This record gives sequence, C-alpha cells and structure tokens, in this order.
Amino acid sequence: MTHTLYACPVCDAPLSQEHKQLICPTGHSFDRHRKGYVNLLLAHRKKSRSPGDDMAMVESRRRFLQQGHYAALADHLTELCRNQLPEQPTIWDAGCGEGYYTTHLADAMPEARVFGLDISKPAIQAASQYKKIDWCVASSTHPPYQADAFDAIVSVFSRVDSDPFDQVLKPGGQVFLVAPDNDHLQALRNIIYDQVRPYDTSKHLSYLDQRFTLTQQTRLEVPLRLPDAQAVEDLLGMTPHAHRRSAAVDARLNALTTLEDTACFRIYQFTH
Repeated sequence: MTHTLYACPVCDAPLSQEHKQLICPTGHSFDRHRKGYVNLLLAHRKKSRSPGDDMAMVESRRRFLQQGHYAALADHLTELCRNQLPEQPTIWDAGCGEGYYTTHLADAMPEARVFGLDISKPAIQAASQYKKIDWCVASSTHPPYQADAFDAIVSVFSRVDSDPFDQVLKPGGQVFLVAPDNDHLQALRNIIYDQVRPYDTSKHLSYLDQRFTLTQQTRLEVPLRLPDAQAVEDLLGMTPHAHRRSAAVDARLNALTTLEDTACFRIYQFTH
C-alpha cells in the first residue's frame, strides 16, 4: 500500500492506495476512475443530483481561459506561491473547476504536490486530462484530506470556509484567495444592468475567522479585448450575471461582436 494525503469521507481514517483503489483501515474503499481521479463525494452531501457546474459551463470556461484572457492572473498567483511557500510544497486548489489555475501551478512548480478538488464531476472529468495532479470530486466544505496536509490552499472565485481550511492546512500555512474587486467587468455589467452597483468587497475579509491572519492584499487589473461573440458569451457564462438575463439584455448581447473591458481582481494572502 502507498500512503496518500486523502482521508476516508465516511470515517476520516487515512486512505492508502492499493492498485486502483483508495482503502482505509476500517475497510471503506473507493475506486480510481480510469481517467485518474477519485470520487469521494458522499450522496448525502450532494444538494442536487448533479451539483456544481454542468458540462456546458465547464466548456465555456475552458474555451475562455485557454485563450489566455486571464493568464496574467494565473501568472500572478503562481509567482505568489513560488515566493511564499517552502520547497516541495503541498498545494490544494479548493474549487478548481476544470483545472486551469491548478495546472498552471503544477507546470510552474514541478517540485510541488498539487491537488485539485471540485464538487462538479464534469469539471473534474475535464481537469483529469492533466495527469500530474491529484484530482478529486468532493465538497470543499468537507475536504477528504488528512489533518495538516497542505502548505497552501488556493481559492479562485470559489467558496472559503474557516473550519475545513483550518483542519487540512498546516500551522503557518498560506491561503491565497482571489475575488472580484469592486469594478470587475464594469463594461459587461453596464450592458446587463440599468444601474450598476460596485461589488461589496468588504465581505472578503469576513470569510476566514481569527485563526487566519491577513498578511497582504493586492489588486490586479487585466485588460480584456474579446474578439468575437463566442468569447463574450463564454465570459458571461463564467459569472453570476448569466442568470440575470432578460430579453432586452439578450438583444444587447447578441448585437455585440467584440468587447473591451477590464478584469479587476483582489488577491488576499492569509497565514494560518
């Protein structure tokens, strides 16, 4: 048997790798999919039959990100991890989606052990094409990892929870949180809404409790020049604005052939 950083989602005992299964000492076992990922999401922790992003949303995000529109964010996040983490770190991307930022980290830091988790099975199936990462279907509110498993947790536009992060992050470990700044995608929002209100960024600092100390925060602006209607539609599909479309908004969006905008990110670093 081979030691892993996974914990049994049923009893919390350590999981070991034997052939193509993860097995705990009490006998619970979980098969690795032929694509390499493992599904550790228990049925009673699903809030719907197919939680998380569906395949259409995953494909929209993949098309958009593979065009390099957010490459500057991926580079910035990678540089933070490279400068702030110890040698051969363990990194968990919590809510990794189709794995764009996860794979960027793994490529730039080949000495690291990188883990990607998402509640969406289609997202992990898409991500698992990249074989250097431990991919897992599970909920970030119940991460199936052993205590003190990670040197860092990365969360890009994803859920952040103090208790599970405290459980799996080593003392002195780092959390890198990426969230939209108050003027993120202003041009797109001007098309969708008659009155555009700034994002409330004050809530970002309330996501983690006193067990985590804010050590730095930075702002990153990324100019966007989307060349066609498909890129605009893909960007919209990555945002909560996609669910607030009226017939009038659809008409304005359908009239677009290009879009110039600015992606404005706020990157927070917390120490555990």
